[in-house]
Amino acid sequence: MSSEKLWTPNQRNGDGGFTRRRLLEFGAAGALVMGAGSLLSACSGGAPDPGTPLKPLESLGGGKPVRGGTLRLGMITGGASETLNPAVAATYTDLLRSYQLYDHLFRVGADIQSLEPELALSAEPNKDATSWTIRLRDGVNWHDGKPFTADDVLWTIQSWSSSASYANGIVRQFIDFKAVRKDGPLAVVVPLVRPAAEFASLLTYVNCSVIQNGAAPDSFNTQPVGTGPFKFESFNPGSQSVFTRNPEYWGDAEKPYIDKLVIDSSFNDENSRNYALLGGQIDVAPLYASEFAKRQLSSKEVNVLGAAGTQANYFTMRVSEGPFADVRVRQAMKLLVDRQALVDGVFNGLGRVGNDIYVTDVAYILEDVTAAHDIDKAKSLLKAAGAASATLTLQTVAGVPRYLNAATLLAEQAKKAGLNVKVEPIPYSTYFTAAAGWPAPRSFGQDAANTVPSLTAFAAGQLLVGCQADETGWNALPDSQTKLDQAISEPDPSRASELWGDVQRQQVAEGGHLVWGFSDWLDAASKKVGGLRSGKAGPLNDYRVLDAWLTQ
Repeated sequence: MSSEKLWTPNQRNGDGGFTRRRLLEFGAAGALVMGAGSLLSACSGGAPDPGTPLKPLESLGGGKPVRGGTLRLGMITGGASETLNPAVAATYTDLLRSYQLYDHLFRVGADIQSLEPELALSAEPNKDATSWTIRLRDGVNWHDGKPFTADDVLWTIQSWSSSASYANGIVRQFIDFKAVRKDGPLAVVVPLVRPAAEFASLLTYVNCSVIQNGAAPDSFNTQPVGTGPFKFESFNPGSQSVFTRNPEYWGDAEKPYIDKLVIDSSFNDENSRNYALLGGQIDVAPLYASEFAKRQLSSKEVNVLGAAGTQANYFTMRVSEGPFADVRVRQAMKLLVDRQALVDGVFNGLGRVGNDIYVTDVAYILEDVTAAHDIDKAKSLLKAAGAASATLTLQTVAGVPRYLNAATLLAEQAKKAGLNVKVEPIPYSTYFTAAAGWPAPRSFGQDAANTVPSLTAFAAGQLLVGCQADETGWNALPDSQTKLDQAISEPDPSRASELWGDVQRQQVAEGGHLVWGFSDWLDAASKKVGGLRSGKAGPLNDYRVLDAWLTQ
C-alpha cells in the first residue's frame, strides 16, 4: 500500500501555506481564537466587578439529561480553507469538527498523564520498547455500518507516513512504517526505529484520528465516514457544518443526547460571536475570549466554564546562531521577563505563570522549578556577553492580540535591562511558513503549543533531529541528543524520572524556549445548555460535545 499516492500535499484542502502550527491561533481574518485585546473591551456583556472572584464553572448543571434538540456552536471562521480531513485539521474549528466525527486509538486523560482508551484497549511494549502491540476494541462500527478492524488502523498508520499528514511530524521519528503489521483482526504490531517508553502518548496527537480502510482525502469534505459520536450531514466551509447523532456510538449507549449539532463557523471576530451568544443565535462559544469571560463571571448572562490550561505560550530564541547562540543572552532574557505581568496583561489573569518548561502536568514533570525575575543579574549577563544595550528584533503576528500584546509587553520589560527589542509584526497568513523564516532561521519569535501529553511528545515536536518544529535550533548543538535519547528509551520509571529531570533542567538553564505562561481553557454556554464540562486537556473537556443536552 502506498500512502504517498493517497496523501499528497496538493490534495490538502486550501493549503495556501496554512501550516499545522496555525491550528493554535487563527481564524481566517486573523482573529485570535483564545486571546483578548483592546478591541474586545468595547463589547457588550456588562463591566466586571473587581470584587468578584474569578471562578469559572467546572461543569454545567441542568439536572437529568434531556434527549433531543439541536445544539448550535459558534466558532471563528477558517473561510474556504476549512476542512473535515482529520490529517490536516488546522484550526480549533477544524479540530472541533474532527473530534465529533472521528476517534483516536487513545486520547489524553483528564489528568494529562494517563491515556484514555478509545478505539484501542491497550498498547503493550516489548521488553526494550522497540515494538508495541495495540489491542483494538471489538464491536465498533463505522458510520456506514462496516465493522472496525485492524485493517483500518493499518491504513491509518500508513497515511501518517506521508509528509502531507500533520501526524507525520510527530511519529516519523519513531514508527518503522514498512514493518507495521496485523496480528489478527483486532491487533496491530508497530515496530519502532528507536526505543520509546512513552510511544503510546504520541497516538493522542490531534491529527492522529483513525480513518477507514481505503479512505482518501478527496472523500473527507463530501462524505466522511468515522466512528465518532456524530455522523456527517452537510459541510459548507467558512459557514456551517451539520452533524446528526450516531445512534450506534460505541462509547456510551445514552450519548449523544442531542439529535443534531450545528457548528456555525461564519464569525470573523470574537465581537460578533459574543453578540450571537448573548443574543441567542448560538448556544455555545468554545474557547471564549478571556476579556469576555471576565465580564461574564460578573454579569452572569451566560455560563463560563474554565480549567487550568495546558497550552504553553512562549518566545523562541535560536540557540544555534545569532545573538542567542551565547547562552548568557538566553539566560538574561529569561531573567528580565515579568511573567505575571504578561499573564495579567494578555490573559486578564485567567492563566498561570510558566517556568520555561514547555509542558505541564505530564509524567516526570519537575514540580519545583520557579522562574526567577532578576533585572540586575540579567544586566550582568548581558554585559559579560557583550550584549549590553543590544538591539534585538522580535517577530510577532500582526493582527493577533495575544501575540502582539505579549511582544509589546516584553519589549517594554526588556528596556529595564538595557535591551532594545524591536517588535516586527508579520502577517498571520505567512508567519508560520518557511517564507517568513519559520521554524528556521528565525532568531527571535513567538508560538503557542496545544496540550502536549508527554515529555517524549515535546522532544518529538521541538528537540530531536528531524523534529516537527525546530524553532530553537537545539538539535544543532553538540551532544544535544544524548540526554534526550536516554530519557526517551528508558523503561524504568524511577530511572526515567531522573533522566527527564536532567532534560528539563538543561532546557530551563540553556534552552531556547522562554515559556512565560499557560492560558486557561475557557468556554461559554447559554443557560439552557447542560452537561458540558471543562477539563485540562482542551476546550469543552477535550471537545466532548456528546455530553451536552438542552434543558429547554
